[in-house]
Formats: sequence, structure tokens, C-alpha cells
Amino acid sequence: MTSMASTKTQLLARWRAIEEEDDTGHGTIQPHRFQQLKEEWFADAFTYLISLPQESHIWCGSWDIMGPLLETFYNYFKDESDDSPLRRLWKRISMEMNQCIQCVCQHHQAKDMYSSEYEMSSIGPLLDVLRRLDEERVTQYLRNINHRISQGEYDAAQDNSEVVSVVYEVNFRPQLLPPLPNFISTHLSDEFYFQYFSSYC
Repeated sequence: MTSMASTKTQLLARWRAIEEEDDTGHGTIQPHRFQQLKEEWFADAFTYLISLPQESHIWCGSWDIMGPLLETFYNYFKDESDDSPLRRLWKRISMEMNQCIQCVCQHHQAKDMYSSEYEMSSIGPLLDVLRRLDEERVTQYLRNINHRISQGEYDAAQDNSEVVSVVYEVNFRPQLLPPLPNFISTHLSDEFYFQYFSSYC
């Protein structure tokens, strides 16, 4: 077993133990110790995911670690350091979601799991943060790709997978966009739709 695979196995085993302890109501350890174990796991999970090679998409290959780590995004907008593990991780998974439909699906499935398994009164603030991040990510990407198209910098061979991914996401989760007619007239050109649909005609 490689070092990275061994680390992942250990992280998953530790998280299962944390979940089991949580299910029993912290019956075997003190609450402060339970919180400490979670924080240590989060720190090690950040290190593991950020260290993965660039060709290994986080949501594709490590969804079982990334899913629990979404809990830490409660504090995203309180974290002012651009180089913090939290912001570095979001930057990376954002880039990967711009290129990969499977990453998009895993990301939204994890959010759906949080919605279904936790009371909205407790999980609502986290989902609000994640929704805001997704809206900003998708909107900024659409602006960027539209700018490249309008400037004649769009490369269909190189950029097509990115366009497919973002168009899939906004169709899959239309709530990520503001009212569509206004958004289209403000940010997207006719060339965007021509370039997208011409890839399939």
C-alpha cells in the first residue's frame, strides 16, 4: 500500500471512530476531547487532500474525506488568509469542478446529504455559506469564459470540457444563477451559446 493510500485508510478509520462516538452521545470521552479529535482529523484531512497530485480530483477520488470536511466551511468567510488550508482547498476543488461533471455531482450530493441528515436549524448556516460560494464560483466562471469568447481567445478543443461542466451544473442546479434573463443579458453573449451548442451539432 502506498503512503497516500495508507494515509487515506487511516483517515477513514479515524472518521468512522468519530462518527461512532458521536452516535453514542460522547459516552466514552469528554466533549472537549471529542472536539479536539475532530479538529485534529480536519487538519490532517486538509493536509492529505491538498497534497494529492493535481491529476487526482478531490471529489472524484476522495469524496469520502471531502464530504465530512465540508463542515469546516462554516468559517470560510471568517478566514481572511488567502493561503489558509480552507481557501486553498476551495480554490482547488473549484478548478476541478470547472472541468469535471463527476466532481460537480459529488459536491452537490454531499450538500444534499447534509440537508437530509441534519436539522435545518443547525445545518442552515453551513448550507448558506456553500450556496454563496457556489453562486460566486459559477457566476465568475461564466463571466470568464464569456470574456474569452468575446475576445476571440476561446479554444474549443481545450475549453470545451469546461463549458460542458458549467452548463451542466447550471442546468442541474439552476438556483446557482440569479434570474436567468437578466444574467444572460448582463454577462453572457450570443457567442457563448453558439460556441457551446456548435460543439454538439
